[in-house]
Amino acid sequence: MADEIRHNPAETAALADRIGAHADHLEGTAGAHTRNTRQRLASVRGRDPLANAVVHSAEQVLNVVKQAERQLRRHLRDVQGGLHEMNRRHEENDKALHDMVKRIHTRSEAQDTARKGWTDRAKGPDRSLKPVTVTVQWRPGMPKAQFARKAQQLQELGRRGELYKATNPVSRDKKITEDYKGALIRIISNNHKDNPELAEAARKVARSMHPDHISELQTGGRDHWEGIRMLDGYTNEEIGKRQIWPSIKNLPDGTPIKIRVKWK
Repeated sequence: MADEIRHNPAETAALADRIGAHADHLEGTAGAHTRNTRQRLASVRGRDPLANAVVHSAEQVLNVVKQAERQLRRHLRDVQGGLHEMNRRHEENDKALHDMVKRIHTRSEAQDTARKGWTDRAKGPDRSLKPVTVTVQWRPGMPKAQFARKAQQLQELGRRGELYKATNPVSRDKKITEDYKGALIRIISNNHKDNPELAEAARKVARSMHPDHISELQTGGRDHWEGIRMLDGYTNEEIGKRQIWPSIKNLPDGTPIKIRVKWK
């Protein structure tokens, strides 16, 4: 369903204009018809008791019709205004998402540029140092699929010789991960407007997850959106803070790192 229903600003604006035109037409024609009918009734009022009774009944009906016309015009104007407001809100949301994505990219590129200019930080593994193997272990409470993905990615990076002990504190722009998560939640909302319960369930899960650097910053990873994926929060904290960091914090900068994965 979410792939079938999308907001189209041009179509919404056109619909609002058509509804406004209907309201204008109703106001210009229905009102005139009612006035003409009242004038004809006035011409026969007072002729005799029967005529007066008929006029009285007809005027009551006309009053009901007129009241309904006013309510219908008001409803049409409300719908027209609501459509214009919906367009405005969509435009604001789309612009906010566009600005957020642009900011993520700009900040990521700035981090890459700064990295190239480092003179007092480790830029890669120091091959003169002996590699150190770090154990990454699954713990109860970690979703197994997410642990496996994270651990296997780290293990592969270690096999390729890309992991090393980075200079601490690491160079990081926290707005990159904050905006990455914010943009993800906005996209979920945009994609599932037709199913608010599903959208809220997905947002709740996304809020509980962390934007994770596939290659940890502490093991030489780039602070760039291209290397970020959402990961279970507990798994991220456990692997990064309580398993990898204690094992490497006292190592010389640039020490090559290998990863061993343990399930029990």
